[in-house]
Amino acid sequence: VRLLCMAVITGLVKFVSAKEPVSEILFFRFAGSLVLLSFVLRRSGGVSLLRTTQPLQHFIRTVCGMLSIGLYFLSIRSIPIADATAISFSAPLFVLVFAVPLLGEQVSIRQWFMVFLGFCGMLLIASPTGHHFGIGSIAAIGSAVFGAMVSIWLRRLSFRESVITIAVLYNTTGTLILLCWLLVTDWTLNWDVYLLAMICIGLLGGVQQYTLTTAYRLTRASVL
Repeated sequence: VRLLCMAVITGLVKFVSAKEPVSEILFFRFAGSLVLLSFVLRRSGGVSLLRTTQPLQHFIRTVCGMLSIGLYFLSIRSIPIADATAISFSAPLFVLVFAVPLLGEQVSIRQWFMVFLGFCGMLLIASPTGHHFGIGSIAAIGSAVFGAMVSIWLRRLSFRESVITIAVLYNTTGTLILLCWLLVTDWTLNWDVYLLAMICIGLLGGVQQYTLTTAYRLTRASVL
């Protein structure tokens, strides 16, 4: 479900980014997700679920998440969707690397060999010595690295926090930060088809966020 949502979001971002800045797309991604998750929060027990004993862990997860999504949207805007997606999907390779020191998970020799092959494939797609390598490829690789950190921190947080707590705190923080940024930059809202597309990005982002967090609560990060 998470990957299906991401595929649709990717197409919508490519369409919208031709006219709207990445910061505005990001705001609707977080705000739309927050609206959807607020209904889930209400049915799950209310604002009392937002009490946390892990503020620093949530902060790290939020920063990594915002950087990952922001860089991914930037890469989609700069290079073809196929290239941006292929490079960003190298995130699981970084997860495997980070899961050993940060989560203490065991990784077999066969898995390390597959990681090596995966990195080779990522470098071939990014074309570091070719004319296609630029800001878009760098952004996609950065998105993969920070996306891997998100996966690690979701796994760590899921041991002590509920799925809805993690998701709502993340999207609330992201929405407030981006709203402040847009207000400072004299943002003007345009009521057109791009606005509808950005609202869809936000709602789909909420579904993606909930399913992603649930997955890392139920299964080891290296397996996912």
